[in-house]
Amino acid sequence: IINHSFKTLFFDYDGTLFDTSEADKYSLRNRGLRRFTPEWHQARKEYLAHIKASKPFEGWQKVFQFIIDNNIQAAIVSGNSRQVLNMSVKACNLYDVFPQDKINRIGGTDVKGKKMWKADGDPDLFLHALKQLNVDPENVIAFGNHTRDALAADRAGIKAVHCLWGVKEDEQRQLMLADPDHQCISSPLQIIDILRAEHASAGKCV
Repeated sequence: IINHSFKTLFFDYDGTLFDTSEADKYSLRNRGLRRFTPEWHQARKEYLAHIKASKPFEGWQKVFQFIIDNNIQAAIVSGNSRQVLNMSVKACNLYDVFPQDKINRIGGTDVKGKKMWKADGDPDLFLHALKQLNVDPENVIAFGNHTRDALAADRAGIKAVHCLWGVKEDEQRQLMLADPDHQCISSPLQIIDILRAEHASAGKCV
């Protein structure tokens, strides 16, 4: 049983939902190459091949089943492209969790093609996601693995939780020390605990 006031969950993609560490090596290469050159296209091809082979971190399958069983709306909200998000959803057959293109898989461009980032805590990507899904921010929890994810969620009025499994150990410590106001979790399975705890706290009088 969960607190159904939290009707929607937002998940970051790279390093939160999916282990994209191998693909990221080729993404970094893209930044050092002139766009649309043969070298750039080859690096992009290799990047997408690694994206297709990327899998969700251990524990997510149980979370996905919990989401389905409890009719919770979920969306991937990422600065990465929707092409990449769609590729991973298709490769891992996650249509029951993220069914609608442009609604449950929100990449880093708006309907006019404007680029949206979470860098420096810019809330535009989350505000766009709220509009696409037609939900109020107080009914959403956002899960990400960087301080920029939490800061952007805060500025959009969304509750944020830090996910520690997609970052290196020294970055985990920095995340916990630099941002003590946000809850940190070390396994996707704790998302189920959070939702159940929210239900329990909702029934208490203060």
